[in-house]
Parts: sequence; C-alpha cells; structure tokens
Amino acid sequence: MHKKWKRLLSMLAILITVISIGTRVIADDGHDHDDDDDDDRTEYYQEENDNDDENRHEPQNQITNLQPSEYWNVWSREARNSPNNPLPITEPAELTVLVEDDETRVYFIPKEGQLLVSADRISELLGARVKFYQQSKIVVLQKGEQELAIRAGSNAAFENRIKTPMPTQATAYENSIYLPISVAANALGYRISFDNTKKALVLQSI
Repeated sequence: MHKKWKRLLSMLAILITVISIGTRVIADDGHDHDDDDDDDRTEYYQEENDNDDENRHEPQNQITNLQPSEYWNVWSREARNSPNNPLPITEPAELTVLVEDDETRVYFIPKEGQLLVSADRISELLGARVKFYQQSKIVVLQKGEQELAIRAGSNAAFENRIKTPMPTQATAYENSIYLPISVAANALGYRISFDNTKKALVLQSI
C-alpha cells in the first residue's frame, strides 16, 4: 500500500512537471514571436501614419512648387501649363523667326500662355515632312527619325508613337493644325529662345 502511494505521488509529480514545462514553452514561444511581430507592425504603421500626417499638413502647392514652371518656349512633356506666362505677343500676329541665320516672318496665335504655329509652316522652316489628314484633323510631322502626330482639339501628342501631354490643345485653323511652337520645335530637335534686341524667335538645332 505504501509503495503504491509513493508510485502515485511520483507519477503525479512527473505529470505536473510536464504540464508546467509545456505551458512555459508555449507561453515563451508566443511572446518571442507574436509580441515582436506586433512591435514591428506597430513601428511600421506608425512610421507610415507619421508620413501621412506630415503630407496631410503640407500645403497643397508643396509638390507643385517643386516642379519647374511651364514655359512657352520649352516643352516639359508634362500635363501642366502656366496661362499667365508673358508672351512676345498678346494678339495673333507675325513674328520674325531666325532658323540657322535664315530670317523669315511667321504667323503665331497666342493661347493659354503658349504660342501656336501652323504645322505646315514650322515643318517648312525646319525641313520636316508634313502630312495632314483633313477628315480626322490629324497632322504628322517627320524629320529624320523624329515623328510627331497631333490631332486638333487634343492636348496629347504622339512623339515617336509615345503618347505625351502638351501644355494646351492643338487648334484647326486656316486648313492647318496650329500647335505650340515648343512642341513642334523641341520634338524635331530644336531649342527656342527670344532675341529681345531683334524682337525675333531664334530656333537652334540641339
């Protein structure tokens, strides 16, 4: 009877020990992983929320200010425009244009901070080929490997078959398509500047 009692107590002690060890292992395992993961997630989401809060309290024009302004003589190839840009003219008129020292007069239309020029005329000046599709109001300019396709009423150009934003819409006028001079010249490999002394646009090959 005494031996049975000792054996029973011994088995009970072993059982308690096993249960105790198992509980501690499970508890430790849960602490090592779950709590650490929670800490990592909390830190990550906190950082993300902090960034969101910072962005939320930034002035709305913060990002805009980091970007350069849209100039009438430079095609940024982004969907933005500065209608208040000062232009050489404020009404449709002819301007003197210098291309590789050759001087001529060209008709321009000021529109939303841009100078619009006839696709036919600018192609002639820059030695490009031009094809006008009357029914669809699409014009295609080509010089060497450069190609520019534009449709009247759209502010998207296809530069070498890649859709690219323009600062303002092209316009159908006098049996031609008028587009921003910056788009036409820059796409065909020319830089535009304005000579205040001569009161002339100067187009130079890039």
